[in-house]
Amino acid sequence: MKQIAKKLLVIVLAVVMTFGCGAAYAENGIVESAYFDMVLINILKNYKFDVDMPSMVSGIAHKLLEKHPEMLEELIEIAGDQMDQYSGYYSPEELTEFANIFNASYVGIGVTVQRMIGSVGIVSVTPDSTAEAAGILAGDRIVKVDGHDVTDFSVNELVALIQGEEGTEVQITVLRDGKEIPLTVKRAAINGNTVGYRKLENGIGYLQIVSFNGSTPGEIGIADAYFKQEGIRKLIIDLRNNPGGELISVVNSISYFVPRGKNVISIEYANESRNTSLRSVGDIKGTPYYNKIVVLVNGETASGGELFAGNIRDHGLGTLVGVSTLGKGTVQEFMQLPEIGDLKLGSVKLTTAEYLLPGGEHINGKGIMPEHWVANRQVRLDTSEMEPLDLLRDYKEGDSGAGVLAIKQRFNAVGYFVGEVNDQYDRELTITVRQYQRGANLPATGVMDYETLIRFRKDIEAVKVEIDQQLGRALELVRAK
Repeated sequence: MKQIAKKLLVIVLAVVMTFGCGAAYAENGIVESAYFDMVLINILKNYKFDVDMPSMVSGIAHKLLEKHPEMLEELIEIAGDQMDQYSGYYSPEELTEFANIFNASYVGIGVTVQRMIGSVGIVSVTPDSTAEAAGILAGDRIVKVDGHDVTDFSVNELVALIQGEEGTEVQITVLRDGKEIPLTVKRAAINGNTVGYRKLENGIGYLQIVSFNGSTPGEIGIADAYFKQEGIRKLIIDLRNNPGGELISVVNSISYFVPRGKNVISIEYANESRNTSLRSVGDIKGTPYYNKIVVLVNGETASGGELFAGNIRDHGLGTLVGVSTLGKGTVQEFMQLPEIGDLKLGSVKLTTAEYLLPGGEHINGKGIMPEHWVANRQVRLDTSEMEPLDLLRDYKEGDSGAGVLAIKQRFNAVGYFVGEVNDQYDRELTITVRQYQRGANLPATGVMDYETLIRFRKDIEAVKVEIDQQLGRALELVRAK
């Protein structure tokens, strides 16, 4: 404290002596802040009796608000900023945005689309969505939106056109069995999936959980039923980059794996009378169905993701592969603030508790170290087997040759849709080039001119491909007898 006070005093005096008091107090509050800190530190150091800091802070805020009542929301936000990184104030608008991200929701019609040759096609339709109610089917091709021809649109362009304000309508014309069918669809809030799953090989399944919200346990239930139907008893669960989510969702999700009644989490609140433990509520009563589980984690696996991984490890259900997790072993709760006059306030997100894994381990600030430490590698995109890029000529629709093939090969390698990877500069490549040019802030001509080719080559050279050694190691472990 004495050292800090001395430094602040030196700073203030140096500024005042150099520029004079008038100039010093004009530095956007920086000098005033340092001066206030200096005064406060010296008061606390020299005052004979104990100081009630909450009362002091409250008194300062009251005096400010008497003169500047419009600062109420700002003061609450400042107070939130003084706590840990997971606490803070959310305005009503920020709260809505947070909820949408947290719940993976958006306003749309409820379809998954991808670019296909000739148009954007419907890959799947979300159950109970407005698209399903309107009669849109998987396999339909979208050819018009509100009467506009969209056959040449990229996926991003089409999605931007379809999305809009909740409750409004959009007319989608689809091509089905050679006939154009106009359908009117209402835009609505759509909850995206948080779970992905597939069969990797005989007896081995892959389950990815990207976050935990209200729909996650049900989605895991669907995946669980699929794995059992396919006779899959060895499972790789991917929790990499999972930031966590709703605590009750995590507990219900874990319950598909941890036997009923086993401890899942112990929670230590600031208010100790709230301390509690939660147990698995699943149907497993004896030996778990999956006889081998490997969980993938990384430095972005946090909170509920860490809790899930820790339960698999602590209950002896499986092993962890990857690198140390983030180390967010805390619980946050939202405190809704009441309205005051015409001012509608948001909520304060507050860290109210720390949790322990079933084995009693505190992970906050340190994370979980997996039993098998494996880091993925990033390497440059290998273009050695591709045709060389020819920068000495322009390419446009209708052209052909090795130079066109080189362009298609590279676009395809980095995830752009180009249709058939051949040496023909067709309509699909024109659409792809336009999309790339817009993203690169180049004129969207659809022509691979010299400027576009130079930028394209530079971007391709900068591409890094991740070698998923973690998944490779997980496969080795589940295959082993």
